Amino acid sequence: MIGLNWMAAVFPGMLLVGSSLAFATDRPAGPSRSARKVAIVLYPGVELLDFAGPGEVFAAASRIAAVRASRGGSDDHAFDVYTVASSKSPIVSQGFLHVTPDYSIDDAPPPDIIVLPGGSAGKLTDDPRFMSWVSKAIEKAEVSMSVCTGAFVLARTGSLDGKSATTWFGATEKLRQTAPKANIIDGRRFIDEGRILTTAGVSAGIDGALHLVARLAGRAVADQTARYMEYHWTPESYLAKTYSLLNPGLDERGRSLQRAAMLEDEKGWTEVAKVYRALADQDQKDGYPLLRLAVALHHTGDFKGAIDAAKRATAFSEVRPDAWVTLASAYVRAGRREDALRALEEAISAGFKAKGRLQGDEDLAPLRGEPRFEQLLARI
Repeated sequence: MIGLNWMAAVFPGMLLVGSSLAFATDRPAGPSRSARKVAIVLYPGVELLDFAGPGEVFAAASRIAAVRASRGGSDDHAFDVYTVASSKSPIVSQGFLHVTPDYSIDDAPPPDIIVLPGGSAGKLTDDPRFMSWVSKAIEKAEVSMSVCTGAFVLARTGSLDGKSATTWFGATEKLRQTAPKANIIDGRRFIDEGRILTTAGVSAGIDGALHLVARLAGRAVADQTARYMEYHWTPESYLAKTYSLLNPGLDERGRSLQRAAMLEDEKGWTEVAKVYRALADQDQKDGYPLLRLAVALHHTGDFKGAIDAAKRATAFSEVRPDAWVTLASAYVRAGRREDALRALEEAISAGFKAKGRLQGDEDLAPLRGEPRFEQLLARI
């Protein structure tokens, strides 16, 4: 049986090839039209974890949600994460980390989600150009999220008026003075008011971001993200019951694919194979279910079936490189070394580039040391 390593548990939608893993190559670089644009605001003196914590959450969730959403109406990354500042000049966080923003407020893409971290937030509220930009951005954004004293930016735009909000424990009194029309609450990790989400200090931004991922992409994606980050996330019961388990933005096919990915988490390979076989039969123009079917059958020990499914998957350009590698692994397990080497040659010709994964693949171990195998590796 193929061994699983830690990345398999984190990203069940990765392509399992022996013990090595590869992200499916059917996802083009860059955000899809369905990706939510997440703008993380930077400025001199910004608190490091205030922006890095949510940034980590959205970046990891983007990959995980893409895996789970694959071919289900949203087959690219769920979040397009970028940084924006008043200018593109490097800023310094925490007195030692130099960061160059991706965009300035003059050329940043319109965000769907804005993250306003704390620290020296007065440098934002005292900047008329930034406040003009952020006021307009908040009006159009799906969600505006503050961390720590980033709440003062929301307060100065009037976004907290008539709402409950929170901030870092040391700034609550000042926020009450700044936003007298808001209900500022102590002792809450985050408060969700729909389009406005405020969090307490520093690490609380991680909780707020995970909550937002659960709200937008489903509890399963948020749980996987927290597990990848090894972060102890236990949402409060009154909130947990409001989360959809599956990504609410998916169509029925996407939900079926997400269920299959969850079965892969449980190593229920026989059931996984049934789901992917049904999906492959439903849409014969989609090679992704065939590829995953091959992987599932490989896990069950049905190498003949895995070979058949992987062969069929090689007809689809979007999964072709990974399909050839999956086929090579099955060939080795079936005792067909020559066919395995030919399949690897096809994989590399089709653009497979994960050299390290081939070197670490348990299934391909019998080929190591053979001159042809080493020559193929040298081509990557």
